[in-house]
Amino acid sequence: MKKVKFLAPVIVTVVMFINIGCSKSTLLNPAGNCSGENWAQSYTDELQTWSAAITAYGENPTPENCATYKAAAKGYLNALNDVYDCVPTGSRAEFEKAINEAKAEVDRDGCD
Repeated sequence: MKKVKFLAPVIVTVVMFINIGCSKSTLLNPAGNCSGENWAQSYTDELQTWSAAITAYGENPTPENCATYKAAAKGYLNALNDVYDCVPTGSRAEFEKAINEAKAEVDRDGCD
């Protein structure tokens, strides 16, 4: 479960960056895709899947549940790319770095 302890602060930081920004607006969508809950819908399913995988792995740490946990974590981190435009320009490098570090941690951690 050390993976969960590491990734939790990373994910909180990533979500904070997402909540601050706003994507490009158009005449048909003046608020962009970052206003309201629109942007959050692009990764909600992956977040719920990852949350369920964390619970399953915590309750029954089998190799299968670990593989599911790792796949769900990567799916969630990949889904965050859909809201990249919602991150303020000045924070994008840190956002990308946090996601890449979290992905590397998921890849690095074993299922022991």
